[in-house]
Amino acid sequence: MADLLLVDNDARIADLVAFFLRRSGHSVRTAKSFVEARAEIARARPDLMLSDLDLGDEHGLVELPRLAASGILPPTLVVSGFLDRRAQLELERLPQVVGVLAKPFDLDVLVARITELLARPSRAASVVGDDGWIELARETEPA
Repeated sequence: MADLLLVDNDARIADLVAFFLRRSGHSVRTAKSFVEARAEIARARPDLMLSDLDLGDEHGLVELPRLAASGILPPTLVVSGFLDRRAQLELERLPQVVGVLAKPFDLDVLVARITELLARPSRAASVVGDDGWIELARETEPA
């Protein structure tokens, strides 16, 4: 189906999510840091990157804008337990960030959101669901 890059420094979470996404038909690569993510993106740009924010020595609120400024940030779903309003506002500034999913999450919800994001050419208005899913406001992309 799709080539996904999962960026998370918690090996247990990364292994579980990658296993589940592979069973759902996706090709999944993992990175424990944004340094590794940058190398994976250079090797082959993923269809979608799933990224935690707090990776210990690195933080997504610093690194995702750096990747965007470099022109290499792929469409990204932020999957994190460290989300507050300030973080969401900062993430909204990055057109490549297509949504946010709060941890903990249901794996079936994750697969449904990935399927939805991969299927549509535009970004919809902001919606916060009961499942923790936040879809960031975006303009419609040209066809």
